[in-house]
Amino acid sequence: MKNQKMDVKNVPVSAIQIAERIRQEVGSLDELARDIQEHGLLNPITVMEQTDGGYVLIAGLRRLKAVEQLGDTNIRATVMSPMEADAALMLEISENEQRKQFTTAERLAFAERIKAVETEKGKQRRARKPRQSSDFEVGDCPPQTVEQTETGKVRDIVAKKAGFTSSRQMRRAQELAETRPDLVEAVDKGERSIYGAYAQMREDERKAETASVEKSGFICEEMVDIPFYEAYQPSREPAPGNVRTVRGADHEHLLENPIYSHLYECYHDAVQQVNLARGEMRTRCEGYERRIRGYRENIQALQRELARLQEVRHA
Repeated sequence: MKNQKMDVKNVPVSAIQIAERIRQEVGSLDELARDIQEHGLLNPITVMEQTDGGYVLIAGLRRLKAVEQLGDTNIRATVMSPMEADAALMLEISENEQRKQFTTAERLAFAERIKAVETEKGKQRRARKPRQSSDFEVGDCPPQTVEQTETGKVRDIVAKKAGFTSSRQMRRAQELAETRPDLVEAVDKGERSIYGAYAQMREDERKAETASVEKSGFICEEMVDIPFYEAYQPSREPAPGNVRTVRGADHEHLLENPIYSHLYECYHDAVQQVNLARGEMRTRCEGYERRIRGYRENIQALQRELARLQEVRHA
């Protein structure tokens, strides 16, 4: 990639797709727009060309928005292939991780761009015409490319490259970012895990729904308090600092060990299963409470009817 000269050309602004699902605040663009209007765009944005036409933005969101604000229809862009874009994103993630801790929103933004790249790589693989069987000698196999050796579904690859433990954790983070940014802030501060914040969001939704039913005047079950377990977070615990030993290494270094990483993921899966079981128990308890409440109402109705009939009889 070092010896390869990137293609820089004018690209229609309308043909550029912004991959980020969770939109980030770009701030005021007035000063940047004035600078571009006066001196031109000195640093081109970076885009990936798509097989089906158009481009996906890889870097330069504020520059693109500033050019849009100026009303320009074209913008200078470095056009990359999917493989080049993949390498550029991995380099950007690595450099940023060395300078600061990624926020959840930043990881999600990278995940959307990585997803666009991986999807395009998949399209290009499918578009390649396979070699005919006559091209090979008996017992010969076609050579494996780098893309062919990359295993797993796109979402699993994306989650791993973006720094999530699994695609499931990434989906939960997306839901939190879309509906509960306050809980995402707690995750970024280390006050909650992604799963803990997700469980809190679901619990708050359940309570809001119950409160709505109660407000409507309908008979509602009595609340059953069955709390969720909060997963243990070893990353919060201080370590002696000797990363060459199991006893002294911190959580981030231990995650590089496949056995520790697997056990840690299994632990979180076990916590999830416990919470699912507790959730099911709570649902069943609430069902029993509804039945009991209904029986009570029926008994009261029958008692009122009996009293009425007795009054009619004595009248």
